[in-house]
Amino acid sequence: MIPTRIAVIQGDPRARVDLAVGALAPRLISRDAARAHIALAAAGMILLGGDDVHVDVSVGAGCLLEIEDVGGTIAYRADGRRSSWTMEVHVAEGATLLWRGLPFVATDGADVERRTTLHLATGATAVIRETLVLGRHGESGGRLASSFVAGDADGPLLVEQLDLDGLAPEPGVLGAHRVLDSVIALGFEPETTRGDLVLEHSGAIARHLGAETHTSRLDRVWDEWVKRARQRTASHVDKPANEAAVGGN
Repeated sequence: MIPTRIAVIQGDPRARVDLAVGALAPRLISRDAARAHIALAAAGMILLGGDDVHVDVSVGAGCLLEIEDVGGTIAYRADGRRSSWTMEVHVAEGATLLWRGLPFVATDGADVERRTTLHLATGATAVIRETLVLGRHGESGGRLASSFVAGDADGPLLVEQLDLDGLAPEPGVLGAHRVLDSVIALGFEPETTRGDLVLEHSGAIARHLGAETHTSRLDRVWDEWVKRARQRTASHVDKPANEAAVGGN
């Protein structure tokens, strides 16, 4: 499949935003000189067995890029063919990425590999919401191998690998739960509470395990951590954003 591409660099009077439609269709909502707000939706039916979705994101120096999913993703029955979902993200010096993902659901019979890789330059920050769900309501769920790797110039910040199978639950992983909701902050120190994981370098992870997505406590965490991240780029986000034509530069 053709890669989906999102890139933003500072401009005057408006940032330059480059969008390329692949399996996903990015749409420009608003922008100003150093900020862009992008909505991301499926361009067709995904994920089917054998689908290979690739998303390439680049945030230019000093920019703030906000991405929001318009609809969640459902990985359907694979019929023996594995599908893949790969996100490659580069956040330049002093830039910030805010990406609020909606639930990623592996239905019965699905076999999907999900890979997220983040490269953060000096002074870069990111807050990402990731919600993994085994099965739709009443289902056990399929197979989902998920990796999340983030690093900066000094080395790794976070390296995780999670292998899930709704038909063969792993003790000590999800247990009887089917929803793993996460908010991941990198490049700064958010305000944490008991149970959050504080990383060795600047960053933290808040997690929720549950039977349904609506029981998660992480909406509040997302709002608070995003607010903290925005404060680091206040000189950009305090300016009123100009409405832009959908998909335009």
